[in-house]
Amino acid sequence: MKLQFKVQHYQTQAVAAVADVFLGQPRSTGPRNAEIALSPLQLMANIHTVQAQRDLPLSRTFADSIGAPGVPNLDVEMETGTGKTYVYGKTILELSRRYGWSRFVVVVPSIAIREGVKRSFDLTAEHFQQEYGTRPRTFVYSSSPAGLREVERFASEAGVQVMIINLQAFNAPGRESRRIYDELDAFQGRRPIDVLRETRPIVIVDEPQKIGSSRSLESLSRFNPLMMLRYSATHRVEHVKVHRLDAVAAFRQKLVKKVAVRGLELSEDGRRIQIREVIKAHLEKERELFGQGVKVLSLFFIDEVAKYRDYGRPGVLGPYAEMFEQEYAALSAVVPADGEYADYLRRDSAAAVHGGYFSVDKKSRHWIDGDVYKTGDEAGQSKDLAAYDLILRDQERLLSLDEPVRFIFSHSALREGWDNPNVFVMGMLKQSGTRISRRQEIGRGLRLAVNQQGRRMDNPLTVHEINVLTVVTDESYTEFVEGLQKESDGDFPVPVDDRRARPRALEFGPEAQRLWNLINRKAVYRVSLATDRLVAAGIAALNRPLLMDPGPGGNYDLVGEISVRTGLTRRTTADLLEQVSDETFTQFRRNPEGFIAEAARRINEQKAVQTVGQLTYELRDERHEYRYVDPAPIDADAQIVVKLPRDYVIPTPAGDYRPDWVLGLADGSIRLVDSLTEDDARVQCARRWLPVLPVEADLWHR
Repeated sequence: MKLQFKVQHYQTQAVAAVADVFLGQPRSTGPRNAEIALSPLQLMANIHTVQAQRDLPLSRTFADSIGAPGVPNLDVEMETGTGKTYVYGKTILELSRRYGWSRFVVVVPSIAIREGVKRSFDLTAEHFQQEYGTRPRTFVYSSSPAGLREVERFASEAGVQVMIINLQAFNAPGRESRRIYDELDAFQGRRPIDVLRETRPIVIVDEPQKIGSSRSLESLSRFNPLMMLRYSATHRVEHVKVHRLDAVAAFRQKLVKKVAVRGLELSEDGRRIQIREVIKAHLEKERELFGQGVKVLSLFFIDEVAKYRDYGRPGVLGPYAEMFEQEYAALSAVVPADGEYADYLRRDSAAAVHGGYFSVDKKSRHWIDGDVYKTGDEAGQSKDLAAYDLILRDQERLLSLDEPVRFIFSHSALREGWDNPNVFVMGMLKQSGTRISRRQEIGRGLRLAVNQQGRRMDNPLTVHEINVLTVVTDESYTEFVEGLQKESDGDFPVPVDDRRARPRALEFGPEAQRLWNLINRKAVYRVSLATDRLVAAGIAALNRPLLMDPGPGGNYDLVGEISVRTGLTRRTTADLLEQVSDETFTQFRRNPEGFIAEAARRINEQKAVQTVGQLTYELRDERHEYRYVDPAPIDADAQIVVKLPRDYVIPTPAGDYRPDWVLGLADGSIRLVDSLTEDDARVQCARRWLPVLPVEADLWHR
């Protein structure tokens, strides 16, 4: 299977956040990055524009850093699973296209993350080639003769050059790590660090919260960076933040899976029950998604290889593997199945559907626990590069329905630097007291799933029905959620309690129950847009007075860029642009990037207006889960007030509308209330939903 990549607006926004900081920078190419020509006032003005567009606090000063003194230090916050590596890979090419910068050093905190980053660059190379007409040449730094030749090419060859280096390769006390600072005979008596620093590279730091010691930052400064870009979901130290996509925003925009927790509170003797629950959850999800061509995977984290493979026992199955095969054989035999799914379910034996990813002993070829780092940011993580290579190499194979393995057993030390989009269930079979970040654990399965064509299952109407990550843990639900929120400073969406068999309505009185039942139906919408009417409205909108500040030139796919940002076909976009006035197009030549952004905004505005009149809703049988009632009166006419669940939404083409309360009024009608200002298009669309309710209803802004 080949993973498919597509241009996504939220990722394009993250790329633009960095690139727009340097609007006005002259384009200059060459083996050494050109110095930043903008004045501090120009830079700060650009930064404020970017921050204002993203509702971020405006920076008062340029944050300095030991790692990159006297140059821009920009922070990009992106939640795990939203494509952080893809974003900075695309940012590299965008900075090169706009400004000619071509030398980049990607610094990562561990070997695990280094291998994942290199794999990501390899997978996206063809996609970026199609979008930019070029691809970056990437390599992993090594002080071997072959590695030094790569450094030479980095410094001298044309094109975009990207060196990926882990912190230990230039910051550890060992002799091998010091070679980057040594004059080497194999390098014509030069020091590799001197050759690198002469290129004035842009340094990109992945997971900067793990590279925060004074020694690490001082080592970073030796690269002589033109600027430093930091990408993380959890920045420990903030500099100049230009983009934020936090856990809550990623969840609300449906960019990552919803998390559900089955807390079992088991002792070590209860592992069989935990394994059984993982298999049950897996089979439920597999039966649901097989018809959509989605391969469901489940992941077990364990802390000892012997519990999976015990080479001292007959048959070498460890106790967990034995339990798994027994439970899988029993449960799969009673799953209701027919047709192609029945064939798939019965095709493979219990022994064939599970596989392990562990370190391998070079002599015996047996799986072993392997060496782990004892101290520092990597404490508890595996040192075994081969184990990571195996996981990364097999990622696409595991996504195929032809591959029998559906359950993965892996060492808890291999918990970072990789993920698989089709992990839907996780079982944490580790000893009580093992200290592993819950957020790290679930990060292996937060990415949205893909089907057999490699396309993401990201339809806004069904994304969180399909993409649910179930965590089966030996903690109680409350303990797991409290621990996760503590690790995340409270900014992680609260997981669903997956052991709650039925929605709870115990707090309801009869009147509240009646009111809730009136609106407790999920809905879908349909839109029929008249293309000619939308084109006419778009032309009129673009021909309104438009004056762009001067910006950098360059080659732009105008039709393609606007098509992506508006969701219109290339043909419709071309028809629209062909009828725009010459006066409007002079602004494109004046500032191509700014024109594209403003044109897309105006077209989307008209699209929303046109949508409202053609929008119809249908109610579905599926219902929302009730959370709680808050009896606090917020309207004098209200006889009863119900606080709506956090996941209660009205889907609209402009995005989900989220009312907070429903009021039962004295005349028998109801009123939905939101406590936050919503954009007008979303509100107007939501009003089209009201007539399908079995009661007179209206919307009200507080």
